[in-house]
Amino acid sequence: MSGHVKIYPFAKAMHDLNDAEISCWYVLNHINGSAHNKAQITVDQFNRANNANLELFAPTYVVREEKSGELHFRTASLTFHYVFVKGPFETVKKLCGQTNGFSFLIDRSNERRYATIDDRRMTHFRNIARAYKNCLPYFSLEDIDLEDGDLVEVIKGDMPGLIGHYMPNPRSKTGNIVLHVFNKVGTIAFNVKASDVRVLEFSRNSTRANDQIDAFVPHLFKALRNYHQGEILSKPLAAKLNLFCGRMEVAHLSNRKLDARLHILLHAANLIIGNQPAARHALDRFNKLKDAVTNVWTSATNALILSLLRNDIDTLKAEYQKIAALAPASKAQQSIKEEFEYYLHAL
Repeated sequence: MSGHVKIYPFAKAMHDLNDAEISCWYVLNHINGSAHNKAQITVDQFNRANNANLELFAPTYVVREEKSGELHFRTASLTFHYVFVKGPFETVKKLCGQTNGFSFLIDRSNERRYATIDDRRMTHFRNIARAYKNCLPYFSLEDIDLEDGDLVEVIKGDMPGLIGHYMPNPRSKTGNIVLHVFNKVGTIAFNVKASDVRVLEFSRNSTRANDQIDAFVPHLFKALRNYHQGEILSKPLAAKLNLFCGRMEVAHLSNRKLDARLHILLHAANLIIGNQPAARHALDRFNKLKDAVTNVWTSATNALILSLLRNDIDTLKAEYQKIAALAPASKAQQSIKEEFEYYLHAL
């Protein structure tokens, strides 16, 4: 029996009707009149006359500039007149069919032919607008390379749930999150704290994943000593472990060796702070990747962590013998050797 479903004329008509009744955000051109709120007035009049419920989102765009150290905003001189209207296709089509300045924006890559924005992206867009009192920072995506930024999700602060590309500010613990709205248009949420976001995917050719992992290892070593001795973590150290887990637990890394390093750290950190489900998930991921690890010092670090968490002294001794005769070539390698020796001398 074939798995294909044949749509009969009546069923197809009902399918098309239901599709036509689905509300969607359409990107429309609107030629402004003299009044700054002309678009809203027109939509309100249309809704009353047609018993409709179209929703308009027409934010003001501004350009953020710094002059002589002072921040200024000026209205953007745009080459387009975009607004966003949500409603069923036939109702929006009727609006655009009148002599009121509205018209569809054609998107030849869209199967519906007309430019649309999905609800999730529009929600993020409107959240940024709300934070800036509907005066959105504007820029063209031609001015920025999104591949330079990590894909992140905001988990705290003013815009939780916002997903965009994070561009760190130089010598700062904040960054700007770029939201790609459609085509070459985007907007920015400025000065979002790095601690308020978690990484979904690191940018192409970025070294930030490796840098963040390297920076976290000394904190984990300190936490492991507390854990091994049955001591409660200090609040600053507990915060560092929580922050690392929160930022990195859903990060996608294309490098299997680096991904293995990340997940052994996530396993240990989550176990120490008491998040057992996340610790098991990280360990499962590590076990799938561990054979990719070939560096002797990385292997030693992984073994050190697991042997301490499992109180496996025999493994600890055996793994130390693999690096005992090696001369550390970096401060990081020296610290790995010192951690082994600390526990072995304590036996």
